[in-house]
Amino acid sequence: MRKAVILARVSTKRQEQEGLSLEEIQLPQMREYAEDKDFEVVREYTFSESADRGIRKKFNEMMDFVKHNKDVEAIIAFRVDRATRNFADHVAMDNLRLEYEKELHFVHDRLIITRRSVGRDIQDWDTKVYLAKQQINRLKEDAFNTKYAKLKDGELPWLAPYGYQNQEIDKRHKTVVPVPFKAGIVTKSFELYATGTFSYKSLSTRIKADYGVHIPWSAFGTMLKNRFYIGEIYDKETDQYYPHHYEQIVPYDLFWQVQDIIEGHGKKKIKYAGIPHTYRGMLHCKECGCAITMELKTKKQKNGNVHNYVYYHCTGKSKLKGKHPGIEWLEEGDLDGILAQLFDECKIPKSELPRLEQVLKEAHGGKVKFNREQVDFHNTEMAKLQKRIETAYEDKCDGSITQAQYDDYRIKWRSQQKLHERKLARLTTVDEQYYVTVAYLLEIAKRGAELFKGADPNEKRELIGLLGSNLFLDGKKVEITLYKPFSDIASCANRSIWLRRPDSNRRPRS
Repeated sequence: MRKAVILARVSTKRQEQEGLSLEEIQLPQMREYAEDKDFEVVREYTFSESADRGIRKKFNEMMDFVKHNKDVEAIIAFRVDRATRNFADHVAMDNLRLEYEKELHFVHDRLIITRRSVGRDIQDWDTKVYLAKQQINRLKEDAFNTKYAKLKDGELPWLAPYGYQNQEIDKRHKTVVPVPFKAGIVTKSFELYATGTFSYKSLSTRIKADYGVHIPWSAFGTMLKNRFYIGEIYDKETDQYYPHHYEQIVPYDLFWQVQDIIEGHGKKKIKYAGIPHTYRGMLHCKECGCAITMELKTKKQKNGNVHNYVYYHCTGKSKLKGKHPGIEWLEEGDLDGILAQLFDECKIPKSELPRLEQVLKEAHGGKVKFNREQVDFHNTEMAKLQKRIETAYEDKCDGSITQAQYDDYRIKWRSQQKLHERKLARLTTVDEQYYVTVAYLLEIAKRGAELFKGADPNEKRELIGLLGSNLFLDGKKVEITLYKPFSDIASCANRSIWLRRPDSNRRPRS
């Protein structure tokens, strides 16, 4: 009995489902053919991959096996286009036929090519290979046209980025929707990085600690630059952006704030890169605007003990002013104390905390009412849309509307339902963020300086980033532009608004 191998292949899942199934169509017919022709099938090579991509691992594996086993006399394929869909494979198979005297059997085409084949059979084979190649070209052109038609209509032709998921509305329509938990991680990543206190690695560590989700630090380089989150799809082939109609999960201003920080990091040439630091890159000189740099100093005592110190000072590299007199060198510990005072300025007296908590409680009551009204509204609208779908289905069954009309109505109303579902999920996310923000505000208002002094370097940078921006070193003082509500708190403290009103029995304070 002669020996042979079977080669079965589909290029896409659609081919598998629509007439070229490996298990239901190709393999049974090829096994039956081998039995009829008195072949012993020693191996079956079945795979699903595109012949046009140049990566044909199993195909090459089959070729090597046939070449190195002289007793294998034939390759059995379902059709010519299942074995040779490009000219390179055609040449390789022809080489097997001529130099290794292997037979090529194409079951569905009723074609056998051997070393002795000439004339019409070879022409028939060549023609089928050419047509297969043209089919690939047409499929590529169709895919290209479909892709850009989708892009121009604001649709995503490929998998959605982290924070979203592809969702099927029906067999003909698909959409992209946010995944609430992952979308929250994306938004939080942008917010944290916008403080200017995180690297990709420290951001990965923070997200892991807060959410229990490991995102490789290198992935943030893609995530934080992806304009899909603000409504644009980037197509690499044309280097163009296309607006999409899906929900955006990152505020526009926040996105571009992050881009400025990323660009700034890319331009920096830091002398002490890799050395542990706390305030590097955060401070500028009030006198000349130059960056405040850090330097390491080592002091060796007579007893042999070695102490390392970190000092911060103005670089004095202003092209307009040059080095200026009176440049202060501050040891990191001294700078810690100066910056801790900023938090003291934003501290609310204990006597005022109950009033602040009451104000927040009242604000919470309003938030709860608003939240409930919004939830009720969206649930009511979803119920109305569901009723419309059910009524339309009854009309279709009664013959009042056609199947096509019903499909159009259902797709439109289902899409509107999905929009309300996304808004409901967003309400939940905002609700959770409210409680986190309020709790953190109260902690900083109560004991911000204490938190700062006990924090590690990354936490100190983050706390400062939450407190304010534009830090300038003026001699041994630090100026900062405070964010709200800290600017209001500091203003109240400076104007003595927190002080009790004087009573009738005035006396000096000790």
